[in-house]
Amino acid sequence: MDQLSVHSASSDNVSSEFEVVQAMETGLKIADNGNESDLKQNLKEIMTSSQSTLASNDTSLSSEDKSEARPDSLMLQSQENTLSKSPDDEDCILFNGVYYLGCASVNAPRSEPEALRTISILRSQQEPSSELHRSTELPGDTDTANKQIEIVLSIPSRADGTVRLLEPEGTVVMGSYKLYTILFCVRGADESIERDCFAFTESHQQSGIFQCHVFRCDVPEAVRKVLYSFELAFRSIPKSPPTEQPPTGIQLLKRSQISEGESVVAHDSSFLSPGSTEALSQQIVDDSIYGFTVSLEIKEDDGKGGYATVPWDKTSSCFKFRRNLEKKVIVTVTQTSNVELTIERCFGLLLTPGRNVKQSDMHLLDMERAVPEEENNVVGIHTVVGTWDPTHQHFALLNSETQKGTRVFLSVAADLVVQEIQEPVRFLIETKARVFPQTEKFWYFGKKILHENFFLRLNELPSQKVSKKMFEVVSVQSETSRIKWTSSPSHSSHPHPEHALSSTCPKDEEDDDDTDEPLLSGSGEVNRECSERVLSDWGDALSRWHADLSRRPAGLRSLVRAGGVPDALRGEVWQLLAGCHDNDAMLEKYRNLIVKDSPQENIIQRDIHRTFPAHDFFKDTGGLGQDSLYRISKAYSVYDQEVGYCQGLSFLAAALLLHMPEEQAFCVLIKIMYDYKMRDLFKNGFEALHTKFYQLERAMEDLMPSLHDHFKQLAIECHMFSSQWFLTLFTAKFPLNMVFQVVDIFLSEGELVVFRVALGLLLCCRQELLTLDFEGVLKYFRVQLPKKYRSDDQTKLLIQTAVQVKVNSKKLKRYEKDYQVVKEKLALEEDPMIRIERENKHLMDANMRLEMENDDLAQELNTTKLTLHTQLEKTMQHADDLQRDLQTAVEDLRATRESVAELTDENQRLLVETKQVKEMCRREMARQDEELTAKSNIISDYKTICSQLSQRIEDIQNMHKEEVERVRKEQLVNGGQSSESSVGNDAERRSREEKERLQKQIRDLELELAQTKLKLVESECKVQDVEHQMSSVSKELHATKNTWFQKTLSSLTTRKSESSTSGGGTAPLPSPTSQSNPFVSSRAPGDLTFTKRQTVT
Repeated sequence: MDQLSVHSASSDNVSSEFEVVQAMETGLKIADNGNESDLKQNLKEIMTSSQSTLASNDTSLSSEDKSEARPDSLMLQSQENTLSKSPDDEDCILFNGVYYLGCASVNAPRSEPEALRTISILRSQQEPSSELHRSTELPGDTDTANKQIEIVLSIPSRADGTVRLLEPEGTVVMGSYKLYTILFCVRGADESIERDCFAFTESHQQSGIFQCHVFRCDVPEAVRKVLYSFELAFRSIPKSPPTEQPPTGIQLLKRSQISEGESVVAHDSSFLSPGSTEALSQQIVDDSIYGFTVSLEIKEDDGKGGYATVPWDKTSSCFKFRRNLEKKVIVTVTQTSNVELTIERCFGLLLTPGRNVKQSDMHLLDMERAVPEEENNVVGIHTVVGTWDPTHQHFALLNSETQKGTRVFLSVAADLVVQEIQEPVRFLIETKARVFPQTEKFWYFGKKILHENFFLRLNELPSQKVSKKMFEVVSVQSETSRIKWTSSPSHSSHPHPEHALSSTCPKDEEDDDDTDEPLLSGSGEVNRECSERVLSDWGDALSRWHADLSRRPAGLRSLVRAGGVPDALRGEVWQLLAGCHDNDAMLEKYRNLIVKDSPQENIIQRDIHRTFPAHDFFKDTGGLGQDSLYRISKAYSVYDQEVGYCQGLSFLAAALLLHMPEEQAFCVLIKIMYDYKMRDLFKNGFEALHTKFYQLERAMEDLMPSLHDHFKQLAIECHMFSSQWFLTLFTAKFPLNMVFQVVDIFLSEGELVVFRVALGLLLCCRQELLTLDFEGVLKYFRVQLPKKYRSDDQTKLLIQTAVQVKVNSKKLKRYEKDYQVVKEKLALEEDPMIRIERENKHLMDANMRLEMENDDLAQELNTTKLTLHTQLEKTMQHADDLQRDLQTAVEDLRATRESVAELTDENQRLLVETKQVKEMCRREMARQDEELTAKSNIISDYKTICSQLSQRIEDIQNMHKEEVERVRKEQLVNGGQSSESSVGNDAERRSREEKERLQKQIRDLELELAQTKLKLVESECKVQDVEHQMSSVSKELHATKNTWFQKTLSSLTTRKSESSTSGGGTAPLPSPTSQSNPFVSSRAPGDLTFTKRQTVT
């Protein structure tokens, strides 16, 4: 980034809305789809529109001869040397040799890549060899120079100036852009072809469109100078407006002119402000009226040792302050008509929040200086400068941030000493302001001086001095008040609130959207804690009260006023205060009323959902709270058929339900409506309610005249904010802790409490209301005022203020009589024709309403007929479908019955077969059991034989061992004898043969034992197989039908036959007692000899 860009970006004076940056090679984000066809179309439109000259404004600019302009140099000239008079006499710098390449819409106004890409595209159009140039070349256009417009660029020297594109001759303005609408400046990269180009992004604030304008200089080095001039302009934020001629329409006459007989008054309509020409011209012939213009300017500390003028919000016609910044108030008084008066000095500059304030509420500012007429270039001007410390306690409202959509009023007064007037003259300006945080940033470019025209009526006093006349002040009237009273000569109609302020800016537009949510009804926490002393006092009072219910105990009113009824005792005390201690008949009547129908049930059902939605007892649809509230409202609408149910009645009933059952709450509601005359407010078209509005307004006029005048000027009437107060006893909008205390004191003291609480509310918030405008006041009553009384301290202060308000029944009666007189007077003064026309209009409106209702009913009737016809057709179609379904069902039933009969027969047959199978199974199982028993016996016999044979083998082996030992011994004894050797050899041979024979016999026995064991295992397997088959047959008997049953029988029969066949083909097992049993030997044990025991495997 070059040095110029660094200084521009880091400057403290440059607003954050401006940036000057160094170029980089990036791409451009084109609006629309960004494809090549859209780009070509946009560039064609730009090049076509750039050929025509924009709307021109005639000026008296002069420039050097075109022949002196050189294409290779940039002429930088001062306006004073080159222009005899610039547009609006503005200081500016002119740059020659600049070409306008065109503009393009951008989405990101502060995006450097997007701006550089726009420069690249528009610059490439100037190159005939470029593809983009050829694609965007217009038909018949062969000259590249025709695609750029030569201009003279005019850059202002101040931030509130205008950038202008002039023709090369410097006489016609081709285009102009306010400097504060320029958001971004950028130049091409040094090493690129765009180094001789620069661009700035301009904002169309109302439409939200951003356009990037691209320029080219003949000399690339001139681009830096252009951007440097922009930087200087951005930095040059004006500290104060230039000296202007007084906005006067009349030239002042010197006394010397009067003495010479020159009494002609000249007019110059060009100096008259809008709306003041007619007013001033009407006063020219009146020599006793002197015209003055008072200008108000406010400056804030800019943090650099100076003061900057605070901005003026055009949309809401108010000043914009920042918190905790020291301010200066500058008041300039200029005489505009009649004989010149000599203003000696200003001995007081006063400021206070609010309007229509008392003299004692004004706060004197410290005056720095007062500029007398001699120091001013214009005759009849006096300037006063005062210092305003916003941290002072008196200015707390003007140093607190205002909520969105609200403004505060402030009054500035200047007391002047005039030589020709005996007493000081006060000029009072009332204006509005919005207070923002200290770090807020504003646009500083707009009209920031407030002007107000005053008309001073003087009366000449008889004086002994012939050379000097003296006057006394008859009246001082502002042009704002004159316009207001002129627009309402009968004083019966109120002007729009925007007439309450005259300024050089447009009138108020609609305020910002109200984003603050009002306090929901039924919100707030109720303090249930109570000291022992208070409970003791209330306990004594209740004990005395129950002893004598005919009268209230002494000291009850003071207890109620002190802190209200303890929350735990409210249900009981409210019933005693209302006189519901003995009301069994009403309780019985309530039980009968809740079962009756009410014509207003729909309205009641709709209202209960909006009653106390913030309270847990009422927020659930269909809950216990809403059901009880519905029954009470419905019962009252049936009980009091004259009034019925009125909107707002549910809030009072809900407050009662929170402390007692619904039967007792209904009785207390009846007492309040009848004995406390609440139902009178809903009768006769709310006539009694309008009377109370008038009484409240008159009480405000007597007790708070400043607030009454403030409301009157703002066209705020009592019904705009107090209708809910009277109709719902403050239960609709305020928190519960305040609602309950108001009901306490209302039941204790009667309907007069409503006026006292209403006036107490106005007294407690009077200071805040005086600082607000029309919308702000209504929003305060709707949002801020209920939230203020969420704390117990504010509620106690309100009750204390309310009980001290000096309002009694006699005064209200007098107000009521005055209201009747005013009504009668208006009725007598009214023209009969006007009354007839009004009545005719009402009748026509009623007739039109009835016709509209008739049309609606007819349309509803037609719609109902069509709906019924459609429903009838659907019903008939449905009946036909049901008839077909019925026939199908009957047929299915018949088929089912036949199937049931067949199944019953099959079931009987299966039962018989099941019995047969069971009998056969029993027989088979018995046979198998017998076979199993026999085989088990055989197996046990075999086991016995095997054990016996094993024992016998062991015995034979032992005998063989003994015989061998014996033979060995004999051989040892007879070893020498040959005979003995031969005998030993024979014995040994015989012994070997016997051993082999015995071994063979052992092997046969072991083999036979193995075969026997194998047959035993096979028998056990067969037994298990038979048992398994029997269990399978039993299951299949119960689970299968006839076909499966036949298969099972055949399977059993087949297996039985196979078993019989296999049994006949195999040899029976040998009996242990059989003679041919090989395990039984007929040979004696002594005849056997064995040599060695072997095991056959």
